[in-house]
Amino acid sequence: MQQAPATPKIKRWRNLGLARLGILKADQNASLQPSERLALMVRGEKRARQSTASQVVFLLPLVRREHVSDWSLVEDNLLKTLMSFVNQSDPNWIAIICGQDRPSLPNDERIHFLPFDQPITGNDKWAKLAKLVEHFPKLARPSGYVMTFDADDLAHRDLVKQYLSIQHPNGYLIEHGIVHDTEADLYGQAGRPNLLNPLRKPFWKLCGSCAAFRYDPNEPKLLRRLITEITQHEHRMFPYLAKLAGRSLCSLQNSMIMYEFNHGQNFGLRRKRGSFKSRFVKRYRINDPSRLEHLLKGFS
Repeated sequence: MQQAPATPKIKRWRNLGLARLGILKADQNASLQPSERLALMVRGEKRARQSTASQVVFLLPLVRREHVSDWSLVEDNLLKTLMSFVNQSDPNWIAIICGQDRPSLPNDERIHFLPFDQPITGNDKWAKLAKLVEHFPKLARPSGYVMTFDADDLAHRDLVKQYLSIQHPNGYLIEHGIVHDTEADLYGQAGRPNLLNPLRKPFWKLCGSCAAFRYDPNEPKLLRRLITEITQHEHRMFPYLAKLAGRSLCSLQNSMIMYEFNHGQNFGLRRKRGSFKSRFVKRYRINDPSRLEHLLKGFS
């Protein structure tokens, strides 16, 4: 199973414009991807009255043991991620990890392991994500937010509290976040570009743990199919597909996620993409010690 290709930017803008005008239809354009067709179908559905979201669901695809050189490091990174959930100020969350090899897990009934035994040639992350989205309603409360999460990122302790306090009907997009180069021990601030930082990138362009989608029993079943299709794309497609579905995500401006890299098991680094992120951290380094201390307290 391969990652679904990204739609070129110019075509995304065109599709959104045509959708707003009511011109773009799911069954009238052969060039649309399956995710885009589903988004347009959801857009055409009448919105149902939602119940109150009461839980956040984290979905974590885990790399196969034989595909890494240091399994203990994978377990250590996963443990840090899971402890950032355990330490949430609002306890209303669950985490589901999907993989071939069961890792060491904290003794917490909110953490679940979903075995994966489907034979896949190449990267099986996308197949695991599809299985996670299919499976999570069996464990989750009927109404909440679902978020794919990389097994080496960290959640701010108030992430769940913020999601459930705002109660946005569509979900959330992480605009601002912290990028941590663990090898250099430097922290950079990702965020929406502004006059002082015109080339800065929003967090959702850098990290896959960047979006949460609303689910509800009163919503059409198409919505969960759409979430499955969305998660088959790279994270840069998430906000586009949500907008195309008429479900624009609520942008969060405070740093709710920390993306850690250069710890030895990042797949981006294996694909030679790490040098850009190291340069990014140096360029947008958080230099104020008191500000950095304040930010990091939320992840301790």
